[in-house]
Amino acid sequence: MDGITGNKLDLAKPLVALVRWLAPFRCSFRWASFRCSLAMLALVGSLLSSLAMGGDGQREFNAPDADRPLNNFDKFDLPGPHRFEPLFGVDIGGLALKRSGPDAFPLLYTDSAELVETSDQIDPEMKLGARISVTLFNLSRYAPGFDCDLVFLSVDDTVAETRFDAGNYTTTNLNPLFYGGSPLSPDPSYTMFLDSDLDSAEWMIGYRPIQRIRLTAGLRWFRLNETFDVIETASLATTTRSGFFSSASNKAFGFQVGGEATLWTNGRSRLYARGKYAALNNEVRGSAVALNTSFAYEGETDSSLFDVELGGSIWLCSWASLQLAYQGLWLEDAVGALEQSNRQSFFDTATQKPAFHDLNWNGLNFGFSMVW
Repeated sequence: MDGITGNKLDLAKPLVALVRWLAPFRCSFRWASFRCSLAMLALVGSLLSSLAMGGDGQREFNAPDADRPLNNFDKFDLPGPHRFEPLFGVDIGGLALKRSGPDAFPLLYTDSAELVETSDQIDPEMKLGARISVTLFNLSRYAPGFDCDLVFLSVDDTVAETRFDAGNYTTTNLNPLFYGGSPLSPDPSYTMFLDSDLDSAEWMIGYRPIQRIRLTAGLRWFRLNETFDVIETASLATTTRSGFFSSASNKAFGFQVGGEATLWTNGRSRLYARGKYAALNNEVRGSAVALNTSFAYEGETDSSLFDVELGGSIWLCSWASLQLAYQGLWLEDAVGALEQSNRQSFFDTATQKPAFHDLNWNGLNFGFSMVW
């Protein structure tokens, strides 16, 4: 029973109806898994609602600081059937993410074949990006509490630039090891660049079955393009770079499920946790180029993406807040340009295929949130 109106609530029916409505629109991106996710969302929402019922059959919830009017953000923490506002929300902010470094493998030798540097010298820096999200609340008056999210984030930049000079070692020239090969004519100085461009988009349907809990299910697209280049430092002052070049690309798409919980709120500020899991089909490709040889590769695999946030927000007024959160991304079974250099070789065709490994990013997201 609804503790406000006394009307009987059936929270599973709206989501089950949504799944049935989407049934004719079958396509090839693991539709069965996506439908299963929506069905699970309906089931979990129904179970959580049942657990939230009091002994008298009524729903119990406590609004923050009930002696004052609720602002738009307080209404996020009410169960769906009691939350008829707000209707529209926008988050505009930034990201500061640091890509994980590779496991150490041989990278640089002297003239006498002495190993002097490993790949852990290529240490990615934290880079800034953008994050934008739009939310449409209460999609239907027949099913209040259902939301639709569109989220986009992007972090694109050179994440590492490291220079190595022979003068720092007991040698005349340096010999970088790049995809199993070394230069025919070594140079006394090399600069290594790692570029990493990350883009992500989400479409999610959310529902709040009980106070302070939100469940989500939807779709996720994720793209990671990287290049790893070893350049003769002297050529950087010219119009033509001389050296070795490589690229690696991941384009992934699939379904995503998740949840969000308000851990604490006092009506003026809020602490929250948010987690998402995406099962993705990842199409990968890449290449490596030297002066006298090159090769390309491509492949496909199932990848997993974990997206975690833990943060807080503070209200500026009834419709605006500032937020700051830890942001973590873990991508399993991907290809990175730097890591491929240790697993592939110009001279062994058996290795010229994707070598999958895990990548992660850690940092912060921050921004300005508005709801009406």
